[in-house]
Amino acid sequence: MSSTFTRSARLGAVGAAAALAAGALLVTPAMAEEGGAPATLDEIAAVAFDAAGVQAVTTDGSQILIKTVPEGDAGEGGIKPYSADATSAEAIAQQYSNVAVQQLPEAIKAFGENDVVGGQGYASFNDAGEGGYCSIGFPAWSPNGDPAYISAGHCTGDGAYTTSYLTEPATDPANGGEGGVIWKDLGSLAFAQFGGPGNSTSQDTSEPLTDIAVFDVTNENLTLKPRMTDWSTASQNDLFASSQPITGVKNAAPGDPLQRSGRTTGYAESEVYDEGYVMVEDRIVKGFGAQITTIPGDSGGSAISNGAAMGVLSGGIEGYSWWADLDLGLDQIRGAVGDYQVMLDIAEPAVERDMTERDGSFTGSAPANSMVTITGDIEAEVPADDSGYFSFPAPNEVGSFDISLVAKQGYNVSEKVNATVKTSEITVDAPGITSPENEMSTTEVVTAITGTGEPGATVMLQGDAEGTAMVADDGTWSVETELGFGAYTVGVTQEFKGVQSEARWVSFQVVPGAPSIATPEDGGTYEEGQLPSVVGESGIEGAMVDVSIEGDNLTEAQLEALDAVGDTEVVGGTWMVDFNEQLAPGTYTVTATQSTAGVTSAAASATFDVVAASEEPGDGNGGGEQPGEGGGDDDELAATGADMNSMLPLAGGAAVALLAGGALLALRRAVRA
Repeated sequence: MSSTFTRSARLGAVGAAAALAAGALLVTPAMAEEGGAPATLDEIAAVAFDAAGVQAVTTDGSQILIKTVPEGDAGEGGIKPYSADATSAEAIAQQYSNVAVQQLPEAIKAFGENDVVGGQGYASFNDAGEGGYCSIGFPAWSPNGDPAYISAGHCTGDGAYTTSYLTEPATDPANGGEGGVIWKDLGSLAFAQFGGPGNSTSQDTSEPLTDIAVFDVTNENLTLKPRMTDWSTASQNDLFASSQPITGVKNAAPGDPLQRSGRTTGYAESEVYDEGYVMVEDRIVKGFGAQITTIPGDSGGSAISNGAAMGVLSGGIEGYSWWADLDLGLDQIRGAVGDYQVMLDIAEPAVERDMTERDGSFTGSAPANSMVTITGDIEAEVPADDSGYFSFPAPNEVGSFDISLVAKQGYNVSEKVNATVKTSEITVDAPGITSPENEMSTTEVVTAITGTGEPGATVMLQGDAEGTAMVADDGTWSVETELGFGAYTVGVTQEFKGVQSEARWVSFQVVPGAPSIATPEDGGTYEEGQLPSVVGESGIEGAMVDVSIEGDNLTEAQLEALDAVGDTEVVGGTWMVDFNEQLAPGTYTVTATQSTAGVTSAAASATFDVVAASEEPGDGNGGGEQPGEGGGDDDELAATGADMNSMLPLAGGAAVALLAGGALLALRRAVRA
């Protein structure tokens, strides 16, 4: 559906004046006469545009500038032409003390005139000047990252029309014009296929049957944009001003919403009606159709679905149009001349975490797998991952930083966005302590203090322990130590990036195990007057053992006597306490703890019974043999509680067992608890 013509009949002047570049030199302003009253910007703007050649009225903060164009440009683009009757800009300026005149080197033109978008018109020719009108499908990138554009293969006359030019939008049929005005140089053909490979008329649907062409853009003054125009701003020759972005590529499916654009019928919307194969003239083209009318000159034009590029227009009839599948066409281009890609409008990166501590990091989101470039007060280039997450380092100083960010994905570059990020002073929390636990009591030597902290920080112990460690990447740390019997208070701080935290404290005890009680035996029964001394064992030499007794029949005198002898020292692995006051019949419990280095063990206990003494058998006269009577030299006194041979349970080779914790070293002076 191209529109053909002969170049010699239609080709006009090519090119247009370049837009005013930023920073162009201006003529030194003419100074206003002294003594005039100052004016406001609005006052001057209200009258200045009636003067000949006035292009702009602005202020630089100190004076108002009336900007004019050279006389040859007067009357173009809405500027009043020079006239002998018109009030001059100079005459206006001379009335005020703060108004001056500047002359621009040329009239300001819309930059959009040099922007090229999908749906825009172009013409292509052969060496004989023969050619046709078509529409650009999609701006693209060459394999080297140079600008290109994609259109329909049949627009090239089977590869014969190799040179292309933009047509002037304001005069194209889509804007109500007659068309045919050649406007600017555009590009040269790189590849085209209409039908089967080699532009064949093959009807073998197993072959790649398409209608595709790609041109390399040769006019360096043009800027291709990943957008499709709706033609509503064609009168200003600026199709970019009213366009929608092209954000991806997809295969069309029946029911998909469809938006299309071309130089003859302009912009329209529909939906994909069907897909498959259609004979366009004498060639079969794989693609999709819509119930919409297009006419010659629309060929090659864009078809997108909510931003996703789907195909280029191949042909049609009244009420029905057919587009060549874009993916298939790109595959043919790729196999023939390299990896040309559709130019995409990718999302701008965004800073999501804009406040952090100095020397920390900021985070943001960007197109997945893009590269984000940060410029301004912070310079960095960082990748975005598969989910679009990226981060970049903050300066090691406190302040506010103005930055710009751009994302690049392949050859596609996002718009630049500005942001302000801020840093604060680093705050370092006290590290955590995981072992030993606070207020803990243990019978085992504490060989390490462990905890959690900021990865990379240095941990320092203080108080009753010393040592340092580096916090590992998993946030844990450990400092070796050896803390035996005693009560301890240990503090921990961490230093990170030159800032030290407050201390976290933990208090704990390492205590001896409870001593054992050999006699009286737990559950034992003793006759009144026959209770042995309290005897036990301990592996902690020099520990002080505190012994106490409870019972229902204890007298005040007994309690006082027992309290007076309730402490003893471990000597040779044993300890002993004599109770001089005998116990009346009843049930009693004896308890023993041991202390060393200022800490006291748990208690050991034994419960026993005291029963009344039994009478000896008599001689029939009511009395038995009394001690010291009739015994001769073999008479002996009854055993008492002071007889160690009857008390100690060590006879027969019984060993003294060491208690749990018995191997602990007493690191502090023994103090009675």
